[in-house]
Amino acid sequence: MISRLAGDSTWSRYSLAWSGIQAVVMMALESVILYIHILESNSIDDVIPSAKYLLSQRTTNITSTEVDAEATTLLQSTRVLSVYHVLFIVAQLFQLILLCDAMLNKNTIQIIAIVIFNCSMVAYTGVQVKQASDILAKTPTDSLVNMILIRFENAAAPTPVHASLPYEIAVVCLMVIFASGFAYIAYKLYKEFGWSIYKKIGADLSMRDMYKVYQIFIMILKFDVFFQLGFSAQFLSVVVLEASPDMWSVLTIHLILSTGASIILPLIAWWGLKRESKISMWCFIVCALGTLIYNIYKLCQVSFLESDRFAGAQKFLKLFLVVDLILGILTIYLAWTCMRNFNNGLNAHIGKVSGSNIYPMESVGGSSKRWSIE
Repeated sequence: MISRLAGDSTWSRYSLAWSGIQAVVMMALESVILYIHILESNSIDDVIPSAKYLLSQRTTNITSTEVDAEATTLLQSTRVLSVYHVLFIVAQLFQLILLCDAMLNKNTIQIIAIVIFNCSMVAYTGVQVKQASDILAKTPTDSLVNMILIRFENAAAPTPVHASLPYEIAVVCLMVIFASGFAYIAYKLYKEFGWSIYKKIGADLSMRDMYKVYQIFIMILKFDVFFQLGFSAQFLSVVVLEASPDMWSVLTIHLILSTGASIILPLIAWWGLKRESKISMWCFIVCALGTLIYNIYKLCQVSFLESDRFAGAQKFLKLFLVVDLILGILTIYLAWTCMRNFNNGLNAHIGKVSGSNIYPMESVGGSSKRWSIE
């Protein structure tokens, strides 16, 4: 399997080994962090009733409604942070799968995207430390978080240290090393793959441009799936935690739309590209526009319409939605561009690059027995 993906390229083998080690090490460490965070979350759940009672005994201007709202926000933050840990674990598998696919298709653009994706994970590891600290951060005035700190006997500490902090720091340091190392390997692969594709496709600039758009579109589709599912996991965790009367209707509608956007639409696009079917591509573009409108509505809902409902998860919900919107606009534009390139011989050249024939060989020129792939 490795020889099929890497071929005779030493740097391809290095990249697969490096990415595989990164996935194993980061998933193991993040699993430990997730386990510790779940234990702390359960402790917070147990402490909240007594903390609310202690707060009610103090002479403050805080109403019971404000206390309940603060409790909901705190619970949202702890539960959704668990989802972020799971997403980080999935992201490690995702980057490894992307790399295997890039090796198979000699996709330099996708390798560059993995470098950027790794850099974004480095940024998240830093945010992760602050998120976990903020959940137990001491506030200057009376609050529910302050009461929880009293129950944890950490009232004297301005910023109590959570148990997973050493592992989180290790994740930050290791991700910087892995991301930097992969960036260097990606540079070497870029030079190798660029020459390989040039030899197979040739010097036809128009064909190379069409192939580049095709590669970018396929890559963006994969990131669409990851970020759309990432938003869905966070959104549904908040809805389930809230347990509102309309929970099941919201869950059902969102699951149907999310499944369509994350699974069915990419399959329609893939089929349309392989068969150069304009009908399939038009179906994809129309449905993608519908998904774009739905994500705009969700962004308004999280930011303005029901901001209190999503207070504990608002920042990352908005981040994922903004990324989904950017990717959605790019996807629609690239789908339209790819559709315009249909019937110009691109599929035959894709077959040369991948080593497989997209179309069967057809006779060329009257009674001649010469065969060609065109």
